[in-house]
Amino acid sequence: MENNLVHIAISPNVLASLIERGTIHAIDFRCLDIDSKKTVWKLFLSTVKITKRNESGCQEAGYV
Repeated sequence: MENNLVHIAISPNVLASLIERGTIHAIDFRCLDIDSKKTVWKLFLSTVKITKRNESGCQEAGYV
């Protein structure tokens, strides 16, 4: 039986960068342990906060 998954380790900083650029999404992978899952959710939540803050700043400045 062929395994179509690649098991890798990635630093939180690199993952955060990929998330911020929209290169990787939550549906693209799954966490293999609870600590990784907590870290990933924190990264996604902080990205959403940053995005919302940037969007509201652009709206206030008249860019959107």
